[in-house]
Amino acid sequence: MIKSGYKAKYPVQTVEKALDILVFLKNNGSGSGLSLNEICDGIKMGKSTVHRFLDTFLEYDFVEKSPDGLSYKLGWGAFELGSDVPKFNGMDSSKISQYLKELSNYFGEIINLGIKSGGYMVIIKRCFPDKISGNHKLITNVNIGEREPLHCTGIGKLFLSDMSTPEAVDVFKSQIDKNVTVHSIKDENRLVKELEEIRKNGYAVEDRESADDVFCIAVPLKDYTEKIIAGISVSVPAGRITGEKVKEAAEKMIETAAVISKSMGYNR
Repeated sequence: MIKSGYKAKYPVQTVEKALDILVFLKNNGSGSGLSLNEICDGIKMGKSTVHRFLDTFLEYDFVEKSPDGLSYKLGWGAFELGSDVPKFNGMDSSKISQYLKELSNYFGEIINLGIKSGGYMVIIKRCFPDKISGNHKLITNVNIGEREPLHCTGIGKLFLSDMSTPEAVDVFKSQIDKNVTVHSIKDENRLVKELEEIRKNGYAVEDRESADDVFCIAVPLKDYTEKIIAGISVSVPAGRITGEKVKEAAEKMIETAAVISKSMGYNR
């Protein structure tokens, strides 16, 4: 989990400390949980302070305590709080889920739904096919809620293509973690060239740029404002879809994206 690019003008230190604990549990937690000492050492905070926060989180079910009372992990209350975010952003339609499922079954592959959060792309939904053929191996390189730099993902590149070229380059330059893999975009000239292709073709590709063995084709979803509000992508092992099959797959996805966009008010 990465903080947004916004810097609070009037930060409340108590709230910041509380959020630091939750973020640390999210980034470093496990099924068995983390001990009080591990949390304190990780965020450099005193035991009594951390213990009081954890005790409050227990009341709201934001954390759970292990049966032996020695460790803590995120609770279902935290999940419940965050699970409504897609709904409030118009991404919780049962129709959208239906179309994503149809695409997943059509390709026999994972279909991702992602949005933009600052300079990052966040997967908010994943659909898996009902049946998997013998020669298909499903891949899950990104978990729901994790962020990836925009220039490293197909969906992220869609959002960059929706910006002016100077704005997209500025976002790229602001990225600290540019080189996610050896195949990631490393210079602005390549970025600008790819964005031109995306605007012309109506889809983006990611070839081993966020993970060494993943290839994605992504298409945009637009609403009544005619801006890209989300993207959908199909994730496959690198090398499975090549040549003309890339264009054929993209056309199928563009067709589905057009239907979804129309349901959200996009009418061009």
